[in-house]
Amino acid sequence: MARRLAFPAGRRYLAAMGGIVLGGLLFANGITNGEADAGKAFRQSSGTVAANDLGLDMTTTSTVTSGLFGSVAFPFKPGALMRWKQIEAAAAGLSPEACGEQATCRTRLKLLRETVDASADEPLLRKIEAVNVSVNRLVRYTKDIDAHGQLDYWATPAEILTLGKGDCEDYAILKLAALRQAGIKPESMTLVVLRESRRNFYHAVLTVAVEGKNYVLDNMRDAVLTDRQLPAYQALYSLGTERAFVHGYKRGSEFAMQKRPASLDTVQPGEGIPATF
Repeated sequence: MARRLAFPAGRRYLAAMGGIVLGGLLFANGITNGEADAGKAFRQSSGTVAANDLGLDMTTTSTVTSGLFGSVAFPFKPGALMRWKQIEAAAAGLSPEACGEQATCRTRLKLLRETVDASADEPLLRKIEAVNVSVNRLVRYTKDIDAHGQLDYWATPAEILTLGKGDCEDYAILKLAALRQAGIKPESMTLVVLRESRRNFYHAVLTVAVEGKNYVLDNMRDAVLTDRQLPAYQALYSLGTERAFVHGYKRGSEFAMQKRPASLDTVQPGEGIPATF
């Protein structure tokens, strides 16, 4: 049975902060000195700020009421953070030059750019939907072990375009890069690693915060739904612009971490791959 951390409702704020950040983060690499004041980090990231007049929100999940997929989220430092920073930088600079001499990369990038350009004058949600469908068509689902010879490998956008295949987080990464090319503020987007509780496998998606709702770009469906329309998705951790959150859930009058592995660094997202712990 998975280990659970639960706290009395009367002390839910302090207990959640102390227990989840100090105890729950045993599966991370620990928090840095700058993150040690979890209460301060919580307060600093608890508001929602409009990014522009399109209705985009800065993604701020570390509040009890607005966490992704109905979760409670707290700042933490995952082992994947360094690689994530490299991928974010590559997503921001995606261009034909990033493809080097790889003709397949340039061809797929051109097709993706055509989608972005064709949806330039569309409403924001139509633009998001167009990118979701386009990337779902451009990339063929392949497990990391088959595509890269590793159980878990997070590819850059150029690597994904070169191969034309990848697993769930690769779809999310390429969608992030495409939406940045489309002018979507990076602060409004988050890559979420989660557990699909109904079929018990790890998965990854991209979310975009728009007017107080989190829209989910998923390689398992072309339709863009909100996180609240996907109750089987339970967020484990999420990565955004210069931030990362670990997620827990409120169960009745208690806070508890949902079923999860002993270490988040062992999570290998890929739909159809069973979650084992």
